[in-house]
Amino acid sequence: NLTGSPVCGDKVTSMSTTYANCYNLTGSPVCGDNVTNMLNTYHSCSGITGSPVCGDNVTTMSGTYNGCYNITGSPVCGNNVTNMYGTYYNCTNLQIAACGDNVTDMSNAYYNCQNLTGSPACGENVTNMYKAYENCRNLTGSPVCGNNVTNMSYMFCGCSKLTELDLSAFDTSNVTNMSYMFANCTSLTSLDLSSFDTS
Repeated sequence: NLTGSPVCGDKVTSMSTTYANCYNLTGSPVCGDNVTNMLNTYHSCSGITGSPVCGDNVTTMSGTYNGCYNITGSPVCGNNVTNMYGTYYNCTNLQIAACGDNVTDMSNAYYNCQNLTGSPACGENVTNMYKAYENCRNLTGSPVCGNNVTNMSYMFCGCSKLTELDLSAFDTSNVTNMSYMFANCTSLTSLDLSSFDTS
């Protein structure tokens, strides 16, 4: 029954699973700048709304807000984040999202974010986009991604409102897996793949 927003000490570096399953938590804690690990920190804290703030030194945000389905805007985070695996998984009311320049793993990052309409620009360092936007049913625009992506499988799977995608700016020279990339995109009628390198 924890509510409110606890305050964490300045010396804390790991907040792994700290508030997981605190369903009644309504505000995210104010934490010191030394936190680097936010693995599953607020997992299933369905009472959190708004846009939480995380420190500049955080590197791991894997599953941080998984199941926080009342969050509408993504947190303001520093550019040191590298791991966004499942960060906003099942945040079904998330409408605005952002990611830093140094992220390498965005697999499942926005999985089932059904109210996300615009996709964030991805940094040049992203290599894994596996299921990044799967089941984002209201997604209408495609992200701009760097040329280091190797896995795009299931990337737009189930994005049923996508009618057209201009991916002419995509550099796919390093991509090795595109399986099911556009599966179940039932409204898709126009697809520009003119820049795709599948050699």
